[in-house]
Amino acid sequence: NKVTATSRTLYPYPKIKSSSNVKKQIKPPPYHPDDYILLVGEGNFSFARTLAESILHTGHKIIATSYDTKEILTKKYDDAQSNINIFTECGGQVLYQVDATKLENCKELKNKRFDKIVFNFPHAGLGIKDQDRNIIANQRLIHSFLTSSLAFLTSRNLYSDDKDGEIHITMKTGVPYDHWNIRKLVKSIESLGIKESFEFDPNLYPGYEHRRTLGFKEGVSKKDNEEILEKQPRTF
Repeated sequence: NKVTATSRTLYPYPKIKSSSNVKKQIKPPPYHPDDYILLVGEGNFSFARTLAESILHTGHKIIATSYDTKEILTKKYDDAQSNINIFTECGGQVLYQVDATKLENCKELKNKRFDKIVFNFPHAGLGIKDQDRNIIANQRLIHSFLTSSLAFLTSRNLYSDDKDGEIHITMKTGVPYDHWNIRKLVKSIESLGIKESFEFDPNLYPGYEHRRTLGFKEGVSKKDNEEILEKQPRTF
């Protein structure tokens, strides 16, 4: 779903009638070469690589960040370094140890504003088995990310920028993700509103491979985006 800093109204996305005669329309990637883009919570950096290499054909206006240190990241994801190499060759910038809920603490982001701030598949990754506690932990993560992102969005009213910035959060659907209630979280922040939501199709991002917060484990983690496709992800 796209979250804008100027809309204060929640706009539910239109329901698509299910019919064998109706071809489902997939929205193309909502990113453009003139966008300044901040990616937070990157895992193996395959999304950053794909965005720069295949979608925009440049990474000069993209900053991609990881919560982990470089050492921990490369241990978690054996393909991370090769993705980072290609991303930086395209002109992208990589930052490590960036907490998406406290972006203001990152000195490299000081005085920067972005047209798009993107968090794909946020997850607290705390290993909490109790579903209610797990839901609360992830709601806190998303809410803190949203409030922290506000100061880094472009704004026509606040800064006389050319356009208003957007926050993109992509999530799986179904249990427990629907219980995180992202629409309610957005609505609780006065200056935000949901502009739209649409199906996230990883096939539009050739080379993108979803990874869990805790890393990829052979025999446990599903490959080739099978895991997220089963959960019919959406971007808000």
